[in-house]
Amino acid sequence: MNKLLENLSPSHLIRRFKERDESYNIQFQMPGLSKDDVKITVEDGMLFIRGEHKDEEEGSDDDEFWSAATYGYYNTSLMMLEDEKVEEIKAEMKDGVLHVVIPKDETKKKQVKEVHVG
Repeated sequence: MNKLLENLSPSHLIRRFKERDESYNIQFQMPGLSKDDVKITVEDGMLFIRGEHKDEEEGSDDDEFWSAATYGYYNTSLMMLEDEKVEEIKAEMKDGVLHVVIPKDETKKKQVKEVHVG
């Protein structure tokens, strides 16, 4: 579990991590982003989560002209372990929170062997 989180950045992304018997569940708070603003990819044993949101507004009142712009960018990556079902990762964006479920592959459970110290 620690290896999954050790490469998490940036640290300002608020996240929740829960390991269950059947999956790893991670939540990221991404206010202002919609599902169309977020891209998730898996490459070379890494899960990449990127999001970008731009909003520009212009207007005029009487003789005054005004404009406003907001911009938000999220970029984080997680090192995958060896017990995930990469092809079954699911993600959902709801109310500014990204929910990512990474199912575990029970056939790839790590074998632990105790070594006797003599």
